[in-house]
Amino acid sequence: MTGASGRLGREVVRAFADDGPVFGLSRTALNVADREAVHAAIASCTPSLVVNCAAWTDVDGCEGDPRRAQRINAAAVGYLREAADSVGAHLVQLSTDFVFDGKAEVPYGEDHPTDPLSVYGAVKLAGEAAAGPSATVVRTSWLQPADAPGMVERLIVALGIGGPVRMGDERVACPTFIADLVPVLRYLAVERVAGVVHATNAGPTSWYDFAREVATAAGLDPGCVVRTADPGLDGTLPARRPLYSALDNSVLRSLGDVAIRDHREAVAEAVARAVG
Repeated sequence: MTGASGRLGREVVRAFADDGPVFGLSRTALNVADREAVHAAIASCTPSLVVNCAAWTDVDGCEGDPRRAQRINAAAVGYLREAADSVGAHLVQLSTDFVFDGKAEVPYGEDHPTDPLSVYGAVKLAGEAAAGPSATVVRTSWLQPADAPGMVERLIVALGIGGPVRMGDERVACPTFIADLVPVLRYLAVERVAGVVHATNAGPTSWYDFAREVATAAGLDPGCVVRTADPGLDGTLPARRPLYSALDNSVLRSLGDVAIRDHREAVAEAVARAVG
């Protein structure tokens, strides 16, 4: 498993630990953009599954250095695919809602045409192609950590001070709690589900509405949350963001017992844990 020291990678390592030896390779242990190093690492581990959590997720950084973005987020996936194929391993590749242009008004299904607005979105889309047709490509969005303070915890602190807490109300997507995502990743990996799968907590929302949900669940004043413009939509940041990038988990629904709960349930649970 690559990217093992990241917020998603740490939970993936824990989730697979009961299935046998897990080789969690951090960025310092494996440079995924080094083809020879990737092949050597996979050959030495001979895994049955390769879950690629390694990525350069600095959206604005990618805009400024597209060559580096392509090496890490696209070419590296091809190296992992080659290496996985050589040992008969199944590849799981993480992708993003940024592959869409944000012009939709309802959640994007897996078969909706892609049209990324940024270098980051473009190279992640190239990474999907590099993973190959037999890989599992999981698109997700707005990840919330399971083992470190995330947006919920930061909002509780800010709201407890009394605000105002300024949050964007224009961009809409689906917050995804890693604790809910990882069991789905494990299922898809073990079952070797091929193709693109959207996996987010249900319920499109803006960060403004998300913050109000946190405030209400915590018994704090949602009136302290103040609407503001979203950066990345007005040209003040290097990379353009999609206005609407909520994902529809239609493939997950077709699989039966792997649905992900509404994000509001996850918010309530995270709030109870934080204030309890």
